[in-house]
Amino acid sequence: MRQLLRSFTRLGGVRSYSAVKKDLRIEGVKHAIAVASGKGGVGKSTTAVNLAVALANKCGMKVGLLDADVYGPNVPIMMKLEGKPEVTKDKKMIPIESYGIKCMSIGLLVDKDAPLVWRGPMVSSALEKMTRGVDWGNLDILVVDMPPGTGDAHITVSQRLQLSGALIVSTPQDVALMDARRGINMFSKVEVPILGIVENMSCFKCPNCAERWFIFGEGGSRKTAAEMGIEVAGEIPLELGIRKGSDDGVPIVISAPDSDVSKAYIEVAQKVVSRLEELSKEQHSRPEISL
Repeated sequence: MRQLLRSFTRLGGVRSYSAVKKDLRIEGVKHAIAVASGKGGVGKSTTAVNLAVALANKCGMKVGLLDADVYGPNVPIMMKLEGKPEVTKDKKMIPIESYGIKCMSIGLLVDKDAPLVWRGPMVSSALEKMTRGVDWGNLDILVVDMPPGTGDAHITVSQRLQLSGALIVSTPQDVALMDARRGINMFSKVEVPILGIVENMSCFKCPNCAERWFIFGEGGSRKTAAEMGIEVAGEIPLELGIRKGSDDGVPIVISAPDSDVSKAYIEVAQKVVSRLEELSKEQHSRPEISL
């Protein structure tokens, strides 16, 4: 088994991709960040959408949102996107704007209920067209909603985009955090800084008595973050308004800006901005090595 794993690495496994490091930033985009999770069902897309809205509407950033979850694109519903993107003279797609955010998703290009039975190379090609084949204009931050897991799409985005960092989304229970650890380790192998971990569904606050119920466990993300040497970017409580906003296409940061949930998302956005500033300063302070 060990010999098989060594062979995989030599043939282009995760470790070999970290060696492919060059300037691959999208023209006009200062920072591209991945919002990822080790598994599905933890609220990754909901976090990506509300983070993007908070960055644009509360932090004053010029923001784009790329739905890279090719097999399960949810951004069109969550952001109430309609129609298909127009194309410029130089054959680049124009992202559709919603709530001040430029959005692109494979869900805008295919029929709503059409299943995408694609192999890795087709997924990679689609992601290439939705990044460099889009006229993003000038953006401070491009939020990339990644598919769950650690598959081809993650390697493609990490290899072909110069990600400034990755935000990991998990719920508090051990089975979700175990997969979150895999996601953290995957991004570390491809030399993408971890911006922090977001604990989604951290607790449920009873609307009648205000008592907090820790349905999925308590403190799991903080423990994992401490063990892995990363920060907790935020703890998002479980509330009905989040689900309703996602289904209605009105993110809760827009529909209930003064709610505890919105304040938690805004705090995550502020921490992301601060962390990106820190990383930029660290990069500029490194001495250049002349060969």
